[in-house]
Amino acid sequence: MTTQLMKIGPEWDMRKGCFSASHLSASQLNLALDKWFMTYCVWDAVKRKKIPASIYMKGGAIIGRALQDMNQYNLTINQVMNGR
Repeated sequence: MTTQLMKIGPEWDMRKGCFSASHLSASQLNLALDKWFMTYCVWDAVKRKKIPASIYMKGGAIIGRALQDMNQYNLTINQVMNGR
């Protein structure tokens, strides 16, 4: 007889026995396997949204926005750094 110790989240396909998310990000690939499994296979998206943002997440968002602005508005690094 087997017992289920924890409820596995919807990203885990019970029929196939594999992770079925639509994409993987660089931040996911840098996690330890046990933390990745808990975050992406056991917890659902609602639970993940409740995790407080780290300084790395905030920094990545700022840099990502700056790169998008540079591309979209054809800005230089100096223009972005000066708040344009």
